[in-house]
Amino acid sequence: MQVVTIGGFKGGTGKTTLACLLGVAAVKDGFRTACLDLDRNTRNLSSFLTLRRASRLESPDHVMVMDTEQEARTNAKPKHAGRLEPLVRMAAMDGYDLMVIDTSSGNLADVYEAHLLADIILTPMNESPADMHGLFAKLGTQAAPRINYREMIDTVRFDRRRAGLPEQHWHVVMNRVAALPSKVGTVINDRVEAMAQEAGFGVSWSLRDRVAHRALALEGRSVFDNPADGKLTMSELSGRSEVRAMLSLLSRAPERVMPGSFAVEQKAAA
Repeated sequence: MQVVTIGGFKGGTGKTTLACLLGVAAVKDGFRTACLDLDRNTRNLSSFLTLRRASRLESPDHVMVMDTEQEARTNAKPKHAGRLEPLVRMAAMDGYDLMVIDTSSGNLADVYEAHLLADIILTPMNESPADMHGLFAKLGTQAAPRINYREMIDTVRFDRRRAGLPEQHWHVVMNRVAALPSKVGTVINDRVEAMAQEAGFGVSWSLRDRVAHRALALEGRSVFDNPADGKLTMSELSGRSEVRAMLSLLSRAPERVMPGSFAVEQKAAA
C-alpha cells in the first residue's frame, strides 16, 4: 500500500480538490483506496465523499480520526499524536492499495505524522507570489511565514533518515493554471523550478482551471464520472489525463517499510 499525503500550511491552494480527484481516479483505475480527512474545521473531503455516496457514485472508502476527550476539551495540538500509524498499518493489512490523506492548513494535530508516514507528498500551489512565499520561503527570510512548511518537511526527512526509512517523493502541483500563459505565471513557475533544486522537490504536474474541478462540491461529481447525456467535453478528457499522470507516481514510489513504531525507531537512533 502507498500513502499519499497532500499538504501545505497555506489555505486555498487546492489540497482538498487534489485529494478528491486523486481518490476518485484511483478507484476508477482499480485501486482499492481509502481517504482520510484531517481538516477538522471544514471537513470538505468528508462532505465530498458523502455527496458521492448520496449520488450513488463509485467512491473511495472514508476513514475518520476522532479527537480524544482530552484534546477536544483542551484543544491540544501535539506535534506527533501517534494515532495515524495504526490506521495506516490496519489499512495495509486489510488489503488497500492506496491511502490519500488530506491535511489541514497550519501545523495542527496529526499533520506532521501524516507527512512522516507518506510515501509521496503532493503540495499544490497557485500561480501566485503569496503561495510561493507561504510554502517555500526559507525560515528567517523576510518572506517566510510564521509557521514554516518547508522547515517541517526538512524535519520529516531528518526523522525518516534516523528511522532508516526510504526517502519520500515530494512533488509540487501547480493548481488552477490559466489556459493562457501570463507574465506572473511564467515568473512564478521559473522561480519554483529553481527553488526545487534547493528545497528538494519535483515540479512535474499541473491542474488547469476547469469548471469541472471547481464544481466538485455540488454533487460530488468529478471529471471521471460520465455526464447524464454521456458526452464528455475536451476539458473533462484533458482533466482526466492530468490526474492520471499523478497516479503514475505510485509505481515509482519507494517500497513501504512499516516500523514497529516511529517513536521507538527514533529513540533507538538518538
